Amino acid sequence: MVEKPHFWILRLGEMTLKSRPVRRHFQNRMEQELLDLALRAEIDLHIEHIGSLIIASSHSEVGEVEEVLCHCFGLQSADRALPCPPDPEEVAKIALETDSRFGEERTFGVATKRTGAKGEWGSQDFSGMVGHHMLEGDGTLSVNLSNPDHPVKVILSKQQAWLLAQKVNCPGGLPIGVQGLVLAKISSEEVMLGAWQLMRRGCRMVVQGHSDEALLAILAGWDSTITDAKKALHSRSGPGRARGEIWGSIGEVDTSEVMKDGKNTPISVLNPMCGWSEEEMVALGEHIRNPTRAKRPSYDNDLLTSWIA
Repeated sequence: MVEKPHFWILRLGEMTLKSRPVRRHFQNRMEQELLDLALRAEIDLHIEHIGSLIIASSHSEVGEVEEVLCHCFGLQSADRALPCPPDPEEVAKIALETDSRFGEERTFGVATKRTGAKGEWGSQDFSGMVGHHMLEGDGTLSVNLSNPDHPVKVILSKQQAWLLAQKVNCPGGLPIGVQGLVLAKISSEEVMLGAWQLMRRGCRMVVQGHSDEALLAILAGWDSTITDAKKALHSRSGPGRARGEIWGSIGEVDTSEVMKDGKNTPISVLNPMCGWSEEEMVALGEHIRNPTRAKRPSYDNDLLTSWIA
């Protein structure tokens, strides 16, 4: 018997503010990076587009897939999703079957977001009928639309409904490689943190020798080319940028070999961690090492200004 796949609906962040061609390029780059991360983690991952939705599916273990999702720059979040027929009674049945508190007194509220062309149901009517069938199926439920114990979130199209489960927070930012190359020497914790911040803004690191191997290994979990300067130099940058053009540096690097049009060219010296406190840097370091457990503090509005990039 073939095991059914798990599904996630992928959410984009700031790249949705870009123009259509730039967004398309950024999104393609993010999806390719996600597939590369899955390949290195030896898990199967499939990405498809259903209307305006980006759906990831996998037969691999849920935790392993979400570990990959949490390492993909440009991806804002991912919602675990259960596919359902576009029938409110079926959605209600699945919602009750997957509720660990079935039979206990609790409140619930149904919210439906429609995508694509309008079908048989409007979002409010669909939510009302799902709620009706849930009340019939579990008499201990009561309705609270403002602050329910059990929020039921549904995405509805003409052909398919998706019942959303746990939300997975991802790094956001811009996809790796869309903002050009930065020359780096990863020789300390602070430089490693700064390099990660630049990677989150779409930069790819070209690492010089004598970097700390342990710190490089941490960053390689986010972009494997960081341990292969030749591969990084030959990776294409974003629209309008020349292939292999280095525009900035971080750490104590030797810039004498940086050439453009046959001439030594001054490049920007970057220090993303300027002004950060020790506490803030420790929190960032924990997040980089284990993003699924050590979430970015800004998710809870703690140390918020330190995470704005």
